[in-house]
Amino acid sequence: MARNIPESRPYAQYLLTLALLVVSAFLVYTQAAKRLDLLAYDTAINLTPVPADENTVIIAIDEKSLNSIGQWPWRRAIHAQLIEKLTQYNTALIALDILFSEKSASHPEDDLALAAAIKNNGNVLLPLHLQPLTHGGTLVEILPIPKLVEAARGMGHVHVDLDQDGLARGLYLNSGVGDAHWPSLSMAMASEVNPMIQYIRMVASSNSPYMSVNTQYRLIPFAGPGGTFPTYSYLEVMLDQVPAEAFRDKTILIGATAAGLGDIIPTPVSRSGTSMSGVELHANAYSALLNNTAIRPVDSVWAYLLTFAFIMIPILLFPRLKPTHVLPSAILLVLLVFSFSYLLILLDKTWFPPINAIIGILLAYPLWSWQRMRQLNQFLNHELERLEKEPAISFRHIGQHPVQEIFESLNALLKPKHYVLLKDKQIILQDEHTPLSYQRLKSTNKWMHDGHTSWITLAQESDSGVTSFYHMGFVWAHPTNLSEHQDYLNKLDFTTPLARNKPRYYEKVANRISQVREAIHSMQDMRTFISKGFEEIPNAVFVTDPVGLIVFTNSHAQTWFSESNGTLLGQAICTLFDPQQNIQLSQNMSKVLVNGAQTNDEIQLNDRDVQVHCAPFIVDEDIDAGLMITLSDITEIRQQQREKNQLIDFLSHDVRSPLVSQLAMLNGLRTGRINWDSTLIDEIESHAKRSLNLSDQFLQITRAEQSAEQSFYEFDLLNAVEDSIDSLSQQAKAKGINLEFSDEEPIWLLGNAELIERAITNLLSNAVKYSPEDTTVTIKTRCTQDKAIIDISDQGFGISPEELPFIFKRFHRQRQTELSGDKGAGLGLNFVQVVIKKHKGSIDVQSEANQGTCFTLTLPLAENN
Repeated sequence: MARNIPESRPYAQYLLTLALLVVSAFLVYTQAAKRLDLLAYDTAINLTPVPADENTVIIAIDEKSLNSIGQWPWRRAIHAQLIEKLTQYNTALIALDILFSEKSASHPEDDLALAAAIKNNGNVLLPLHLQPLTHGGTLVEILPIPKLVEAARGMGHVHVDLDQDGLARGLYLNSGVGDAHWPSLSMAMASEVNPMIQYIRMVASSNSPYMSVNTQYRLIPFAGPGGTFPTYSYLEVMLDQVPAEAFRDKTILIGATAAGLGDIIPTPVSRSGTSMSGVELHANAYSALLNNTAIRPVDSVWAYLLTFAFIMIPILLFPRLKPTHVLPSAILLVLLVFSFSYLLILLDKTWFPPINAIIGILLAYPLWSWQRMRQLNQFLNHELERLEKEPAISFRHIGQHPVQEIFESLNALLKPKHYVLLKDKQIILQDEHTPLSYQRLKSTNKWMHDGHTSWITLAQESDSGVTSFYHMGFVWAHPTNLSEHQDYLNKLDFTTPLARNKPRYYEKVANRISQVREAIHSMQDMRTFISKGFEEIPNAVFVTDPVGLIVFTNSHAQTWFSESNGTLLGQAICTLFDPQQNIQLSQNMSKVLVNGAQTNDEIQLNDRDVQVHCAPFIVDEDIDAGLMITLSDITEIRQQQREKNQLIDFLSHDVRSPLVSQLAMLNGLRTGRINWDSTLIDEIESHAKRSLNLSDQFLQITRAEQSAEQSFYEFDLLNAVEDSIDSLSQQAKAKGINLEFSDEEPIWLLGNAELIERAITNLLSNAVKYSPEDTTVTIKTRCTQDKAIIDISDQGFGISPEELPFIFKRFHRQRQTELSGDKGAGLGLNFVQVVIKKHKGSIDVQSEANQGTCFTLTLPLAENN
């Protein structure tokens, strides 16, 4: 049945995009988030401080100098003396950050002396300032007196604008009244020191000749807080307490740092509430310009474009993500914008304010969520209408069965010694000799165990609405199964599913979700039941469509085939099997699809014997049937059959032959054809011993295979080895073979001492039997951290490399031993392997022709060894 699911309207996303772009444009235009941008900028520059220019020195008019020289302002002759002294020191450039806007009234000769000192130096820059003469008055340019202007190398403005938060972060490279014709003092200094740096006089003017015009704003990447640049006291320089080398070929800035002089400016790098002096701020600006680290704010056009670009990312990205990934993605986008802004400063010395884009991204998430919620509500309404038309399918819980049926089933499964079922204290069922009687329990639907007795009370409502209380009691006969039975009962859930008339939620979407959940509850139960049923089937199951393409598999099928074929869904079922070896299977699959008949085949698959059952899989009578193929692993059954056939062959030959020989000898004695003598007795005894030995080996292998870990106990391995040596000492002595073994500390194992001793005896017996006379059989024991190792080596004729892989196979006989006359049954080494595997150990063999053989047994130590 086709589903008409409502599609989301495309204009909703367009409206969302338009709304976010309008909001972001408003933020950029009004700079409403300027303070947050400033905070982001401060964080960025503090992460990567730039180094201070090593050739920049500050001479500070500090409190120490004021206390010694006198109250400010000082005579200009003092400044002239300082400049003359610096001239003698061969400084590269002097920036005198002191405004001499008026002539000295008391000492006019000082103006001439200062002008002469400045002209004599030839590399002195003077400041100018832009400010109104009176509060609210006309803005004017305040210049030094004309004599100083004529003597100076150049001038630069020292005007610094504060941001919205009252901090200074940058300055304009060009500024003036009516026309931006004055460079900043720092820019004038940089141009003098490095002629390659030329400030660009922007063609900018105002209609009013009294308006301030500023161009080329640059942010200062401060080298650090106050005191970062080398600073010397004015007084110390005048008293020659600073060596001349400190100033030679250096750029000198002279300015006030004393707080009382008022030239103090707050900056982002100020610490503990302290501010930075104006002269040091200009030193930072000069250092940044000289080293090309000054930061240029991004143009307004690019600010709009980049902000819009970042906002478009969530608009395009969110619809393509899972809902659970949207919020983490929004957070990552915020970090991306921060990172972009930081890297732009780091790599291009350009500042992009990120907050406007971040606000847009943060707004995109709730707006997108609102849009998705609206679409989800529409979808849920549509799905609810559709699911209400679907047939209701429910899976019956345990609590939905009648209590008497539950009781009878438990009684048949667990077979208690005594039992009783009561309904409202009235006995319904009980055995003849039950000692059980009614017991009141504190809670329902929960088992109470007391020794060998188990009780439970169940409440069940009848169709008429009457609630009855049932009481079940059991007495268990076998204490060994007591805990298993109790654990099984505790796992049973007798609670009845909640009724379908669940309370409605006030929130509309939650109410829709609850209704849809209830509508599909029965289908989920049935789907879970079928899916788990397929998974619990111990066979590999395939379901195909009518053309033989796989549409469903269980985990067993994936395990059998996925390693070599990747995903199985969508593959043709015939490609999983070798068409040359399984021609009949392919024909039978075709027969099932065409004729609808069921077939059975047996094939070899990955060293497995597999039975393949093919049947038609019909979902809808109007649709052609597919295939359901079940693969059953019958390897163990076929192996048992092969072993049974081997056993029959063995009994018919190896066991029967000695008995036939004995009967022939006895018949010859009876008829007189054979005379009675000692040789005849020895032959009869040899045949009897061979039959007895074969029977004994069969019994030993059977006993080893049936041994259980629960019957293991701790024993000393050395005792087992010594007992084996003692049992073969006479046989070895008869051939002159030395059994060499040295006692060590006891080695404790967990297992069956008799089986381990017999396994060692078998290996020693083979070593003695197949070793030449007058040789040595060596037995060595050693321990690792958690293993015991036994090495048994001889000096016999060895085992050929071709036969090594088969020596532990049952009934296998080595060709060389058969030719030597020492015929065996091929059971001894198989017994050793069975015993070692039962003890979770391993056996290894190394052999060289005519050099001997060494068997190595590795067994786990007991825990308290």
